[in-house]
Amino acid sequence: MPNSKIKLTMQIKQDEDHFETTYETDATFHKKDDTFFLFFDEVSEDDLEITKCRFEITDQSLRLRRNGPIVIDQTHIENQETKGYIKTPFGYVDTRLKTSKLSFNKQLSGSYRLELNYDLYTGLEHTGNYFLTIMIT
Repeated sequence: MPNSKIKLTMQIKQDEDHFETTYETDATFHKKDDTFFLFFDEVSEDDLEITKCRFEITDQSLRLRRNGPIVIDQTHIENQETKGYIKTPFGYVDTRLKTSKLSFNKQLSGSYRLELNYDLYTGLEHTGNYFLTIMIT
């Protein structure tokens, strides 16, 4: 049952190309032990497919899982390289993530702000730089 709203902004830089996606949606947000959990559905505009998104946030890490037509599993630790994967209808791809920023803070207003900046590598190729901001109210 949703108990929060999020505003998500994702900026992607791939070589000379820059993309930005922003949307707002309902979410479920709660804390269990020392971990915050954020769940929301991402609906694609073109084909209305739903991707279930799950974030597990601790003081040191963020595990991001997206389950839909494309499945993504990533773990982020600031200033470290971690491994993940992307599963598409065309196959499975191992990924490497170099996370330069992972910040999760409660704001004075009582809302939470998540900031994530990372470089994504598939094989030896640099796929892009990603900057994600989520405001949770």
